[in-house]
Amino acid sequence: MAKRVGIDKDAVVRAAAKIADDHGWDALTLARVAKKLRVRPPSLYNHVGGLEGIRRELKILALRDLNATLSRATIGKSRDDAVRGLAAAYRAFVKRHPGTYAATMVAAPPKNDPALEAAAGHIVETILAVLHGYGLDRREGLHAIRALRSTVHGFAALEIAGGFGIPLDVDKSFDWLVTALLAGLTAACSRRSS
Repeated sequence: MAKRVGIDKDAVVRAAAKIADDHGWDALTLARVAKKLRVRPPSLYNHVGGLEGIRRELKILALRDLNATLSRATIGKSRDDAVRGLAAAYRAFVKRHPGTYAATMVAAPPKNDPALEAAAGHIVETILAVLHGYGLDRREGLHAIRALRSTVHGFAALEIAGGFGIPLDVDKSFDWLVTALLAGLTAACSRRSS
């Protein structure tokens, strides 16, 4: 079966990303992607391995886009400024691309998928580079990444779900949260140097 002109794997994945962002990760179906691209669902198999293939490709895209966002936000910055930039960029990415971001939350990449492993690994290396200024070794840096990811993810997830109902400036709350996280990083750095 010939591939339709104008439709390629990238177009399929970008259409899937738009659906996921507009309607949620769970709303992503072959039928919806096909409808968005104005093709029949079986035509998608010329470009991706069904819904599982679309979800895999969307996860790779999400990880790459998130890494590019984090990298841009931290260029030329160090220590606290870099972490603040990274946290703000992460939060903005979650808010701007909630369905695409959800793809990053679906299980750790399998060990037999080099493309997924590489995309996830690039994010880890980007954040480790940001944390390097705190003098953390790799193991401590990985713990710090988990703390940072959990903190910013939790805040952004509550925010997009409308979980902050108290009439209080949410940006100031986020700044308070990042300041507390920075205090923890500084304390960890001090413990290492003493």
